Amino acid sequence: MNIKSFSILLLLGCSYTLSAQIDSLQTINLKPIEVSATRISGSLLETTWSVTKLDFKEQQDQMQQLSFSEYVQGVPGLFALNSNNFSQDLRVSIRGFGARSAFGIRGIKILVDGIPETTPDGQGQIDNLALGSIAAVEVIRGPSSLLYGNASGGIISIETTSDIEKNYLKPIITYGSYGMQNYQIEAGVKKNKTTLSILANKIKTNGYRRQSGFESSVINARVKHQFSDQSEINVLLNYTDSPVAEDAGGLNLESVQSDRLQARDRNVTFKTEEAVKQFKTGISFQHQLNSKFDFSTYGFYASRDFYARLPFGFGGVVALDRSYFGQGAQLKYKGGKHLAQMGYSWASQSDLRERFVNDEGEQGALTLNQEENFNTLGFYVLDEVSLGKLKLAGGLRYDSNRLAAVDRLLTNGDDSGDIALNAWSSSLGVNYKISTQHYVFASLGTSFETPVLSELSANPNGAGGFNARLSAQEALNKEIGYRFFNSKSQWEVVLFNINTANDLVPYELEAFPSRTFYRNAGKTKRNGIEFAYTRQNNPNLKTKISYTYSDFSYDSFTTPNGDFTGKQLPGIPKHMASLVSTFTKNGWNIALNNRFQGRLFANDSNEVEEKAFLVSNLNLSYRIEQEKLVWVPFFGVNNLWNTIYNDNIRVNAFGGRYYEPAPTRHIFGGVRLTL
Repeated sequence: MNIKSFSILLLLGCSYTLSAQIDSLQTINLKPIEVSATRISGSLLETTWSVTKLDFKEQQDQMQQLSFSEYVQGVPGLFALNSNNFSQDLRVSIRGFGARSAFGIRGIKILVDGIPETTPDGQGQIDNLALGSIAAVEVIRGPSSLLYGNASGGIISIETTSDIEKNYLKPIITYGSYGMQNYQIEAGVKKNKTTLSILANKIKTNGYRRQSGFESSVINARVKHQFSDQSEINVLLNYTDSPVAEDAGGLNLESVQSDRLQARDRNVTFKTEEAVKQFKTGISFQHQLNSKFDFSTYGFYASRDFYARLPFGFGGVVALDRSYFGQGAQLKYKGGKHLAQMGYSWASQSDLRERFVNDEGEQGALTLNQEENFNTLGFYVLDEVSLGKLKLAGGLRYDSNRLAAVDRLLTNGDDSGDIALNAWSSSLGVNYKISTQHYVFASLGTSFETPVLSELSANPNGAGGFNARLSAQEALNKEIGYRFFNSKSQWEVVLFNINTANDLVPYELEAFPSRTFYRNAGKTKRNGIEFAYTRQNNPNLKTKISYTYSDFSYDSFTTPNGDFTGKQLPGIPKHMASLVSTFTKNGWNIALNNRFQGRLFANDSNEVEEKAFLVSNLNLSYRIEQEKLVWVPFFGVNNLWNTIYNDNIRVNAFGGRYYEPAPTRHIFGGVRLTL
């Protein structure tokens, strides 16, 4: 569907919202929102950061739970691609940060129950999280290195289920198109001051395209014990076993037009896929020392075994043995007009990376054997000062980042080396309470982002060690916003400007087909507008609307292939919008999700354009209560209008292989039982 069709749909949605407002004579109450990802937690209305919070405690019953993109749709400033390539993982960008990623999530810090999920070098993924355990998501939309250090162009903080009113057991079965099967068992136990929530699931799908199947088993567990009103401890456990996630690869335009379902021929020849096993455990402790001081600390350990076949010969088999761990602590002070916090975070990552020849799907000779290490230590101080209706917040942080590569394959020389990428971060913000319903805020903040170890080890000269020409990306964010909140509606509008230097951008070389390398762009400038509106029209109908305008361009960027100064950043649409309407009554829950994506460019020269489109998903469920048993049958139709579009765009792909076609109309359904 084109822009005109989307405009009509949006107008109809707004008209329906307004008419529902007029017809409603009942009292409706939206609850004020509390946030914690900003470290100095409190009311969303009074924060100086651009923050979105989403609650899923009542929405999980109708969700497919196949991709994390379901959970962040409609967040202004956030753009997600690659929901259906489970080998390359979901790609997420916030105000342009993360758009460079060839796979996984870069430049955005991911937290799960307050503990970092992102590795110290800045790599992130959600493939190890059982999506059904998500209770809420907070998104800080903009550079936040003051709060979390490296790779904090934005923050995604995920909270899993922990509040349990009574013991329950919930088996769930979901079936869908393309052989999709998801079997889950969820349980919650509460005894005295201790709660246990656990979810295990096994999911598999054949995928929309040939050679795009996926299989994974995940267990998530969380134990929360409250020693007293002042002390609480949380213990987290996660285990993931994904024996196969196939990669159908990118296609050129002619291949897409001839057969959307096909896999790229080289991907078939080299049998591209990946296998992952991951284990993670973490612990956090909070204690209120007295009326003025709170102390909290956390620690975690994770290991990840990764094996992949890529669509090229030399170095086309990758074996990675990763371990990373860390610890941090914070001391918070509240007294008089001040709410202050000081703390530190420390983390260490070790990657043992091996590459072998991919002999058409068979592992051949060793081509790379090196150990890569990333060690980071950061200290920060924050202070929020309340002066009547005015709040001032600011802080300073210093991060020491040490990177090293130890070459273990010395037959072609020793390419060992080390790099120091240290950085200062700062932020200053203000929030003014015009009235109990109206707030304005503004902030100024910096961020930095080091290349991740896999990007540093991708040497365009074919040697081992690190690509010494890469340096950290830096950014300065300026924003001003307005928030409104009453018992029926809330809305926010934010204008932002971001200037970056040394942007990390991906590219490919003819000499290494299908392998992604990185270089630093000169400078970029990013101007944008974010708008979000929520209306509880009546007790049965709720409407959410969001819109993002992103004018992101290279301020200066010259490569051997040309001068791209003034060109739009590829991989990010200038216009995005979302309209979600939810109707709940007499056990029925019906949601219509509409997502509009404007045109975007696939390469730095802006010569290749991906057209705009609209995709709608319809979800419904019906709740049946029979004494102690609750049945919830659910059903969904994805891509309701059968829109033809691409699920992923591979930025700057060689040979025009930019496109990964998205599924056409498809369905899912199942049943959830609560015992």
